[in-house]
Parts: sequence; structure tokens; C-alpha cells
Amino acid sequence: MVAKVAGWVAIVVSIVILLVFTAIRVSDMASNPPGADGFGIRYIQHPVSALMHIVPGLLFLTLAPLQFVTRIRQRHLRVHRRLGWVLASCAATSGVLALVINVQFPAFGGIATQSATVFFGAIFLFSLAKAIGHIRRREVRQHREWMIRVMALAAGVATIRIFVGILSVAAGYRFAEVFGTAFWLGFGVNLIIAEIWINHTRAGRASSAPTPSIHPQM
Repeated sequence: MVAKVAGWVAIVVSIVILLVFTAIRVSDMASNPPGADGFGIRYIQHPVSALMHIVPGLLFLTLAPLQFVTRIRQRHLRVHRRLGWVLASCAATSGVLALVINVQFPAFGGIATQSATVFFGAIFLFSLAKAIGHIRRREVRQHREWMIRVMALAAGVATIRIFVGILSVAAGYRFAEVFGTAFWLGFGVNLIIAEIWINHTRAGRASSAPTPSIHPQM
């Protein structure tokens, strides 16, 4: 029970963090003259790619947690399934654009940032594909587990910001110096926690038990 509450708190905090940073980036892009800090200038130079990555990703992280609420799923199954298609599309779009942006945007944080983006971006898209494949075969338990990984990596974008703050304030490093390290820590820690949770819940969950699905059964 405590672990579940902590998980939901972490998700809410992640959403709030991303809403704040999204507002900052959009404000920078809309200001006249536009903001021109070393990090934000990349979004200003490539606004279409930036928004195509940010908006679907934010929609996914904001709405996907509802797919894990049993009461909502049971009472509104049709909405749950249709929303699953929308969220899967948002996740795929945001994930693909993250890889495109990794090449298109000026590098920030060096090879550490770029390698982390490619590594975890590939895992994100692979996990999403596995989740969709399992639910199409009505393998709900496996679908749930892969969607937990997808959700953890999506929330990792917020965890990166937390590690940036910790490393910058506590260790005294500059923003650009810690950005790549924060990428590996943010995504890596979230993925490890997801695996721990999957293994913890797998033992007590029958494969035939009702479980959350973000993608409609076919």
C-alpha cells in the first residue's frame, strides 16, 4: 500500500515538473525577443520538432496514469480502449521525435546526453511495441509489465530535472556539466525502480487477473 501511494505521488510530481518546464520552454519560444539561454535556444531554433516532441509526450504522461486505475477501466472500458490508441500514438510520436531531435538539435551535454537519448529512446520504443503486441494477443499481464517500463521512462524526463538540481546545487557543477550524467541517472533509476515493482507485483498477481491496459484489445 505504501509503495503504491509513493508511486502515485512520484507520478504526480513528475507531471507537475514537466508542466512547469514545458511552460518555461513555450514562454521562451513565444517571447519577443525569444529567450536565448544555452539550453533553450535549441527549442527556439527548431520549434516544430520541439513541439511535436513535447506536446504528445506531455499528453501521454498526463493521461496514461488514468489507464492504470481499475475503477475507471472497469466502468468505462470503451473509453479506456479508445484512449489507449491515442496515448500509444502520442508515446510513439514523442519517442521517435526524441531520436530525431537528438540529431537535429545542437548537442547539449555532449556525448553522454546523446548516447543516453539513443539508448533509452530505443528501449522506450521497444517497450511500447512489445506492450502493443502483447495486448493484441490478449496477453494482459505481459502488456501491463511493458507499459510500466514505458511509463517509467516517460517519467524519467522529470527525474532528469531532479538530478540536474541535485548535482548542480549539492556538487556545485554547472548545468551543462551535469546534464549528460543526469540523463543516465534519471532514466536509469526510473527503469530500475520499474523492474523492482514488476518483479514485486508479479509474484502475487495471477496471469488471469484484471490488469490495466493502455492499448485496446483486438
